[in-house]
Amino acid sequence: MIVHKKKGGKLVKKGRWWLIGLATALLIIIGIGGKQYMDKKAIEKDYQQGIDLIQKYVSNYLVENYEGIEKIEWQGVGVEWRNAKGYGTSLLGNYVNSEIRVYVSKDDYFMMYFRLTDKTEYDDELKKYVVLDSLNDKNTDVAVRVGLRNATYDLNQAEKKVFERFRKSDKGSPNAKVVYNLEIHELIY
Repeated sequence: MIVHKKKGGKLVKKGRWWLIGLATALLIIIGIGGKQYMDKKAIEKDYQQGIDLIQKYVSNYLVENYEGIEKIEWQGVGVEWRNAKGYGTSLLGNYVNSEIRVYVSKDDYFMMYFRLTDKTEYDDELKKYVVLDSLNDKNTDVAVRVGLRNATYDLNQAEKKVFERFRKSDKGSPNAKVVYNLEIHELIY
């Protein structure tokens, strides 16, 4: 450490001011990083609340109106973060969805996808997501038909047979196991 003599005879350590400046800069950087982290976690919590509305509505509707379901398994909350470093938040917002697997046997299932912005919207006054009119029985039935068609398209008649016991019915599937999942994961394409 370099020591200089100041006027008046007191010794001053030159390295002290450099160290204080470095510590201050580090605290500022950590503070900014911590704020960004906390903001991201708050956004993720909002996404989970909105997807939870979708998962509960769709699961209840399927269990009450379709028979032949063994298990409904949600695949979490997929997020495509569209923020670019240096450019800020995307005008289009982040892409958020949840994928569902509807099992008609132990190994056979079909899938459906529900996008957060199609079925809910964020209410600034309530500070939470609310269900839109598009999350309804008719649109859920359409999603079921599309998911079934996609799952069975390339199957032969014998392989398609297992899906025949899945059908719309007032009987429902009261013994179906429902697995909700609100864990956030990044969508990778």
